[in-house]
Amino acid sequence: MEWVLSVAEEFGVWGLILLTFLDSFISPIPPEVLFIPLSLVDPSNALWLASVTTVVSVIGAFVGYWLGLKGGRPLVKRIFSEKKLVAAENIIQTHGVMAVLVASFTPVPFKLITVSSGALCLSLRKLIFWSTLGRGARFFVVAGIITLYGQSARQFLESSSFSCLTLGLGVIGVIAYLVRMRLKKSIKGE
Repeated sequence: MEWVLSVAEEFGVWGLILLTFLDSFISPIPPEVLFIPLSLVDPSNALWLASVTTVVSVIGAFVGYWLGLKGGRPLVKRIFSEKKLVAAENIIQTHGVMAVLVASFTPVPFKLITVSSGALCLSLRKLIFWSTLGRGARFFVVAGIITLYGQSARQFLESSSFSCLTLGLGVIGVIAYLVRMRLKKSIKGE
C-alpha cells in the first residue's frame, strides 16, 4: 500500500481520473487502489474525490457501453473469457438494471457489465442512472468512512470485511428491489 500512496501523491487526482475512467471499460485495476490512498493523504478531500471518481466512472461506463454497442459480442469475447461473458449475459438478461447496480456497488468487475450492457442493448439511460447510483454509493461510503475515521479507516478498508460489507449491502439492495417488483406486480394483478 505504501507504493500506491507515493504514486497517489505524485500523480494525484489526474492519476485517479485516468485509472477510474479506464476501469469502467478495460483496466483490471479498480479505482479504489488510488482513491483510498489519495483520500487517506487528506481525509478532508475524501468527499470531493468521491464526487470526481463517481463522475469519471460514469463517463467511462458510457464509453464501455458504446464499445459494447459498436463491437457487439465479438468484442466482448476478445476482452473477457467466454465463461465471464455468458455469466454477464445471463445476469443482465435475468436482472437487467439490477445487474448494473450490483456491479456498480460491489467488487464485481464493473467493466464486464458496462461493455456487456452495450452488446446486449440495455437502455443507456438506465445504465447511466444505476451506474451513478451504485458507483456514487460505493465511493461515498468509502469517503464517509475515511472522513469520519481518518487514517484508522485504512485497516478496515484493506480487509476482506469491507468487501463483505459491500457485497452484503448489494444483496440487501437486490432483495429490496425484488420485493418491490413483487409488490408492484401483485398490486397490478388486483
